[in-house]
Amino acid sequence: MGACLSSANTPLSGVTRQPRCVVTVNGVPLTGVMEIEVTNASHFTADTFRVVLATSGLPAGLNPAYWALSSDDRIAVSAGFDDGLGNVSATQLILGQVDSVDYDPVQRTMTLAGRDLSAPLIDTKTAEKFQNKKSHEIAQALALRHGLDSEVQATGTLAGSYYEIDHVVLTQEQTEWDLLIYLAGREGFDVWVSGTTLHFQPSPVETTTPYAIRWQEVGGASSNALDIRLGRSQTLARDVIVRVQSWHQKQQRSFTVTYKVTQAFKSQRTGGKAQVYSYVVPNLSRDEALKWAKARAEEITRNERVLTASLPGDNLLSTRSMVQLTGTGTAWDQNYYPDSVTRRISLVDGYRMELRAKNHSTQSTVVLG
Repeated sequence: MGACLSSANTPLSGVTRQPRCVVTVNGVPLTGVMEIEVTNASHFTADTFRVVLATSGLPAGLNPAYWALSSDDRIAVSAGFDDGLGNVSATQLILGQVDSVDYDPVQRTMTLAGRDLSAPLIDTKTAEKFQNKKSHEIAQALALRHGLDSEVQATGTLAGSYYEIDHVVLTQEQTEWDLLIYLAGREGFDVWVSGTTLHFQPSPVETTTPYAIRWQEVGGASSNALDIRLGRSQTLARDVIVRVQSWHQKQQRSFTVTYKVTQAFKSQRTGGKAQVYSYVVPNLSRDEALKWAKARAEEITRNERVLTASLPGDNLLSTRSMVQLTGTGTAWDQNYYPDSVTRRISLVDGYRMELRAKNHSTQSTVVLG
């Protein structure tokens, strides 16, 4: 069992919590743990971890002499709570590879940092394009190459069809992870690694139950969060127009499509002209260009409203489920897409989480043209 043992009261209930953390190295329990930090990210980015250790508490086989020479170490970090009877239910927050080791012989601490098991895919470059395979087959093949399981949704188009449109993708060398990101973008999928499993499938973020953050003002402000901060871009609160011009080589003609996000009453409130974003993307069909414009418009407007919050740590908040804010009595009460969730467990502060999430206003509407 890790050494991150502390108690903290939840903001609303006043119930004393007893968080626990478990850290293993290559399956061996690691003692001497002072602090852990795990950041789960969205947007095709690796999750990361940082573990701070007291060298005096390390097992004999994992002392500084081991870390001075070791390589290819895997760290698993889990967190949970003691029910007061000595029973601990822990959830794995990350399984990853150690990228760096920092030893401080003066303070007698060791800090291990690294990424989840997407790291080998991120670090491996390839010129392979698998033209005659479908996207999900490529994901399975790359997962197998690195000893990962795979959870994929079947796709129907050969990858070579996409490369005919994006010639640069066919000719350049890139990492295996970038290839998966490219294919996920073409399929409208998400791609991430959890534990030893590579996921290549539609994002579950809008189909799972939202995580609730409540702001209450009854005899004084109270919340299930420790701190909430809300921001809004008035520039992005205007209407947003994305124009995509494309020249289709086979059809020997050019065309322009427009995707407009109308911000309803907000554009009237802030005033000003619509924000126009223009792109030139070669060799798209009209449907592909419209899909591309829609994706860019959603990316742009999703940064209009930003929610950051500090919360007592739990194992429920995820970057792959929406966050629902209620109770402010303002237009900030709506759903948000998480950008990142950082969990920390320490002897001083107990178990805490930091959330960053964003979205456009729920009053927004979309218009095709």
